[in-house]
Amino acid sequence: MRGLTNDGTYCSINSVVQCLYQTRELQDAIRDVDDRDCSRASNRVAVMLKRLIQEMTKDNHLPCNASFLVHAMSAYNGVSYDAQEDSDLVFKCIINALADSNGPASKIGTLWDIEKETRVRCLNCNMVQSSLNRSNAISVIIKQNLPDDLQSYIDQYSDITLTTCDYHCKECHTKTQVEITTRVLSLPPVVCMKIERVQNIGRDIARIVKTGKRFSFPETLDLKYMKEPTVPVDTVYDLYAVVAHNGTPYCGHYTAYVREDGSWYLADDTYFKSCSWEDVKTTYESGTRNGRIAYMLMYRRNTTNTVQM
Repeated sequence: MRGLTNDGTYCSINSVVQCLYQTRELQDAIRDVDDRDCSRASNRVAVMLKRLIQEMTKDNHLPCNASFLVHAMSAYNGVSYDAQEDSDLVFKCIINALADSNGPASKIGTLWDIEKETRVRCLNCNMVQSSLNRSNAISVIIKQNLPDDLQSYIDQYSDITLTTCDYHCKECHTKTQVEITTRVLSLPPVVCMKIERVQNIGRDIARIVKTGKRFSFPETLDLKYMKEPTVPVDTVYDLYAVVAHNGTPYCGHYTAYVREDGSWYLADDTYFKSCSWEDVKTTYESGTRNGRIAYMLMYRRNTTNTVQM
């Protein structure tokens, strides 16, 4: 494992790359990417990611430079990365670029693919509309009436309903409210959970706030209540990476906690050190000794063990 240099605004990119590096499914698949195939911008992201991962595997204590990957990402999505980007936007850029690529890289992009059904019910006429969609992350919403630990949240996932105002119903032709519920139809080998800590609480103008409310997550998670019951698939997942943030919604610093061979490590740009699960748990809420709070969680399917209660 090696650190990554930060040219001033790359901490979110560095943290996401450390998570991807610990995704062994990605490491196994990216070996088949053609180093010479930069015919498309998406292919270039795949090639640069492969080269960076290969460099990170070398037995060298010096940090790696991710700037060539950042330049490829910029060419793909038109973002300069001169200002710090949110970690989940960085993650989506890389994964979407892999999915858009030709050849083996396109299969890597589906490692996080989640198929979901969204149902929208008009509260005025009770008309229900459903749609199928795919995403590469599951949003975890923090609200007063929702569970404050991930396993309980997952267990109630199909019952969690969001109410949205100012919806124009095409059936009754009125401006009303709707209830939105979501269920998962398929689970991928790797699952990304995005904890929605940044929220817009404004009405006429944007008012962005960051909540430091406690939200805990386990090392071993069971997703059986998220999926369609008739789909026979293993639902026990192990946590292997956490992206954390220290600061405000407008500025701050990203770091990553990653697990390798059963041990936890803190990756802070060029700085890399051993840590413990107790250190990772300090990211449950703000106000802890290091100020870091979890934003993204990476879980890998465990096909050998069951959940330990």
